[in-house]
Amino acid sequence: MTGKSRATPIDDLDRRLLVLLQRDAAVTAEVLGSQVGLSASSVQRRIKRLRATGAIAREVAIVDTDAVGKRMTFIVGVKVDFGQKAGVDALKRRLLADARTQQAYYVTGEVDLILVVVVQDMQDYDDYSKKLLLDSPALLRFQSNVVIEGLRVGLEVPIDDARGR
Repeated sequence: MTGKSRATPIDDLDRRLLVLLQRDAAVTAEVLGSQVGLSASSVQRRIKRLRATGAIAREVAIVDTDAVGKRMTFIVGVKVDFGQKAGVDALKRRLLADARTQQAYYVTGEVDLILVVVVQDMQDYDDYSKKLLLDSPALLRFQSNVVIEGLRVGLEVPIDDARGR
């Protein structure tokens, strides 16, 4: 999220555009317009507004991990000692600054943080865990799960129409 104000409501055409853009942000305004029944210029104005209001937080290229030598993904649960606030804050900053931390969530339950970590190999993960996790005085414990197969990997947000369907 960008923290921008969403003063302009999102209508069904905006929702349809967002669904299509989540699948392929590089599709042209002409193609989008033909799919939602708008002119290319109208599509461009709507997309510009969706960006300005923060409905479109960012647009990125999704890179195949194998293509760049990142062949292992880990899901890591981390339990921290909140009595060491400065240590927890420092740990969060280090995790977020490391590009191998693909996603990080502060959660409820048995652990406090859930991380999605993408690395080259076991040695790279060992380096990650030693430098980022084990060196933290706020760390109580962590559990690593190796992803065997990504059954569904994506960041698409389900978008309902204005009636909630």
